[in-house]
Amino acid sequence: MPDGCCGQPGSRRKVRPSPEPLPANPNPAGGVAMIYLGSGRREIQGSGSGLRYFVADHRRQFRADPSDVDGLLRGREFMLKV
Repeated sequence: MPDGCCGQPGSRRKVRPSPEPLPANPNPAGGVAMIYLGSGRREIQGSGSGLRYFVADHRRQFRADPSDVDGLLRGREFMLKV
């Protein structure tokens, strides 16, 4: 038996669970806008400041301490926000 509207078949899309909440990211003075390009959830420790950043598919934008930017840009998972 149809479960959609007006006799139409119902949706067959998978229902995704809502993403787990992430801890708040630091908001360093003079922070540099960055974007996470990777997949999944990650916790990254800044090489210069020691601050911890939390990123995921559903939260890609964050502000990094200027002393952490060069280290983050060495990998392929981060870029500067333009």
